[in-house]
Amino acid sequence: MSRTSALPWLFAIIGAAALVSGCEAPRAAPATGAPTFAVDVYRRCEPSVVTLGFARKDPADPKTTHTEYGTGVIVHEAGYILTNAHILRRGGKGAAGVLGHDYDCRIVAVDEMRDLTILKIDAGRPLAPLTLGRSGTLMVGEPIVTIGSPFGTGLSVTIGVVAALNRSTKSDYTYFPNMIQTNTAINPGSSGGPLLNARGEMIGINTTSKTGASDFGYAIPVDRIREALPEILAPEGRLAFVLGLGVAADGPATVTSVAGNSPAEAAGVRPGDVVLGVGDAAVANAIDYSFALLSCRAGRPATLHLMRAGKAVDVAVTPAAIPLRKPDNPQGLSPGLVREYYEGTWDRLPDFAALKPKTTDKAEAFDIGPYKNKDHFALRLTGYLDVPADGTWAFYLKSDDGSRLWIGDRLVVDNDGAHPLAEKYGFIPLAAGKHAIRVGYFDRTETEELVVSWEGPKVKKQTIPAGALFTAGAK
Repeated sequence: MSRTSALPWLFAIIGAAALVSGCEAPRAAPATGAPTFAVDVYRRCEPSVVTLGFARKDPADPKTTHTEYGTGVIVHEAGYILTNAHILRRGGKGAAGVLGHDYDCRIVAVDEMRDLTILKIDAGRPLAPLTLGRSGTLMVGEPIVTIGSPFGTGLSVTIGVVAALNRSTKSDYTYFPNMIQTNTAINPGSSGGPLLNARGEMIGINTTSKTGASDFGYAIPVDRIREALPEILAPEGRLAFVLGLGVAADGPATVTSVAGNSPAEAAGVRPGDVVLGVGDAAVANAIDYSFALLSCRAGRPATLHLMRAGKAVDVAVTPAAIPLRKPDNPQGLSPGLVREYYEGTWDRLPDFAALKPKTTDKAEAFDIGPYKNKDHFALRLTGYLDVPADGTWAFYLKSDDGSRLWIGDRLVVDNDGAHPLAEKYGFIPLAAGKHAIRVGYFDRTETEELVVSWEGPKVKKQTIPAGALFTAGAK
């Protein structure tokens, strides 16, 4: 069947799907044959989709500029944009186009492993966030619309169906588990654009395509994005303050927990309260709450707008600063780390204090060393990290299987559990100097990988160099 002859069949399916879902069925297509449902979806969603370009000078020829194109989705009215992380990999100055207006954009947060990033533009007015749907109830054959800017040409629309669910794939950037497969092509520049259902709700982010195939695209499911965004933003850790509230992941931003001795407890916030706003930022769910916290600062009073037992309540709360951890600065250090090797089979990191290492040696940096290609083992690497400047530092743990990272007695990154290659990160404010650092790692079978990276004041994300690591142990 040709693509043209298949269109009437596809439109009939789309009409039936709309009726089943309780939505109005598409009106009769105009003489051009264009499906009215796609026109309606595009018109409603166009203000929420942005074109992206990251321009950089060619190091070999400063007169030449290379631009990496992409697409993004407005996810908060304050100008926060969700897109793929891979469009940033070559760097450059970013610009975002919204309804014919161009704005400079800055990077807020990047999660390379999940290929997601948050950008920010200042439009001087509230923008229209796209409505997030649900991907857990998707059906194979369900009609879809994609919007993207292929090759930087401007917004374009394609229609198709969900071709398959829970498909895994790998690009030259990262591994993608449990993706939505579609019969719509994803070209360079389309990455980061929305995958939409017939109601105009975002059900995924178009991300990659199958090499050498046409009409074979993959999208990150929106349910995974809902779960990931609060972790990616991590406003309290990123900005080094504590408020002390936990809110429900689904539905309204209902307070699920209030930490003891926290600013929230002092302000009288109670479990069961529903957060409606933080300062001038409206809050409808946990994602909105995380974005709203990005405007908070330690020591600066903020107003929480709450709904309590059906009544509106405003409380003043002042986020508390997380103090810089003072360095340990022990004497008599030498370069390197102490690496302890343990044998056994675990589903989570073992209690190293209750075990005796089979061998102990010295490592130049955080790595698996001579134990590569072994199975059923664990490592503990300890030493001191020389932090070059005061500030909030991010630490990244990429491992297969589980790992954890401590600075002193503070657990900073928890990537524990038996799992495929995955990266997690955390934040801690540190004063310049040498801090005790410890990494635990275990492997069951197959791939063995451990990568420890950091990022901080004037230090871009990079593997922690050997020159920053010291030990008081093995010489």
